[in-house]
Amino acid sequence: MGKFDDFIMRFKQGRMSRRNFITGATLFGVSVAVAGNLADGINPRAAHADEQKFRDKDVYEIAFVATAIAHSVPAAWHKGMEKEAAYHDNIDYLMEDGQWKAEIQIEKMENLINQQVDAIVLQAVDAAALSPSVMEAEEAGIPVICLNLDVVAKHAGIVTMVTIESGKLIADGMAEQLGSKGKIVILQSPPGASIGVDRETGFRQALEEKYPDMEVIAAQNAEWQKEKGMSIMQGFLQAYDQIDGVYGINDSMAEGAALAAEAAGRLDDIVIWGNDGEKDALTMIEQGTLDGTIYTNCFEQGAAALRLSEFLVTCGVKPVELPYEGVVKIAPKVITKDNVSAITEADRW
Repeated sequence: MGKFDDFIMRFKQGRMSRRNFITGATLFGVSVAVAGNLADGINPRAAHADEQKFRDKDVYEIAFVATAIAHSVPAAWHKGMEKEAAYHDNIDYLMEDGQWKAEIQIEKMENLINQQVDAIVLQAVDAAALSPSVMEAEEAGIPVICLNLDVVAKHAGIVTMVTIESGKLIADGMAEQLGSKGKIVILQSPPGASIGVDRETGFRQALEEKYPDMEVIAAQNAEWQKEKGMSIMQGFLQAYDQIDGVYGINDSMAEGAALAAEAAGRLDDIVIWGNDGEKDALTMIEQGTLDGTIYTNCFEQGAAALRLSEFLVTCGVKPVELPYEGVVKIAPKVITKDNVSAITEADRW
């Protein structure tokens, strides 16, 4: 058995006993599953009695380069990776804050490459701008795992929420609430953000294929931010007498839109959906301020990225030897007021 086959066998057998949020995935062309529950108390190292033979050194450095740690999503990933790293006595985990700027992320990547860390988990602000840094890292033997926001360059893998699928699920949910007709506005992600583009693509595809009476009348980049979403929604409300639905590509933008609609006295007439499932959005759904979102367990997503990184640095396979780019998708859940109570406090981020 070659090194690559041995690596795949270890990934498929390693942590299959862990519970909760099991999701189908394609990892380097092989169908596998990722599972986990940060609260279950299982030490993931227990599944690797023979793990020492894969190690070249005692401790591996794995770094997370976030877009901006102040945002709830990367903050939850960070917490998930930090908790998972505590299970691994061979992992030294560190986090770098990109502060929403590609140039800062590029600088962080360069520093980490110079420090010769063993793996990098990256949430790329701009897919094209970060690609040269990713290529440089992998050429230096450092595998790069992207989180949600992918890059253009080939790299070891990505651990992601569902993208196009989530947009389609939101279109279905909004259509049910609107009777399959209405005028829709979209609060978009920045154009270089791959997951935002895909979330919007899935939504528009579903409208075109199934809901021709639901019309997108306006769309504007709200830069992932609540304040920007609120400002843009205020402009939409002034420009259009009729808005029946709002799709915020992430929860923060949807939350801003809801606050703007409420302030204008038009909230009761508009169905508003986000996408991520962050804690504030779930609370607003319970309060009736938001109508729906797609929930993803971001604690588990961060933990899955850390586990995958640990496999990559201990398996003896160099990044350039990987024949495919691995894709791990974390299971989504459509959340409305009918089922929001099913998301426990421990799973809210």
